[in-house]
Amino acid sequence: MAIDAFRGTAPLFLPERFFVGRLEGWAVLESLVGGLLKRATIAGHGELDADTDTVLFIEAYTFDDGHSDTLHWTIRKGEEGKYTGLENRLEGEAIGEQAGCAFHWKYTRDTPQRDGKSFKLNFDQWFYGIDERACMVRGRAGRAGIPFATAHVTYRKL
Repeated sequence: MAIDAFRGTAPLFLPERFFVGRLEGWAVLESLVGGLLKRATIAGHGELDADTDTVLFIEAYTFDDGHSDTLHWTIRKGEEGKYTGLENRLEGEAIGEQAGCAFHWKYTRDTPQRDGKSFKLNFDQWFYGIDERACMVRGRAGRAGIPFATAHVTYRKL
């Protein structure tokens, strides 16, 4: 799927708007063959530095197996719908693009697990704006470029 296919669609999904303020969310992770792997609740809060077009966004996942993971994002808007993201467990940067109601980005992150171990996973996520208060995300996670799970996430601004 190409980000250009979303040009002209509404409502606009702009990370620098959507991720500012308080959010709540829910996630399910499925194996590629459809079995449920995990469920999670999400609490988030973001602030905008308007001088630099940068969002500082913290999102905390609480999984049904008892473990949690908190991400501390710095999301910077570039030119022509381009975005970069930094987070303390990323390998390099998250690279994203926005057009119309969609935002797409990819990154590799060392992801903590319940047993105290962590795995370096590749993420490929599509965010779709539903209205000014809600978005849905469909993402894939994998290792060494081979996907093994699909995530379905819903965020709601409070």
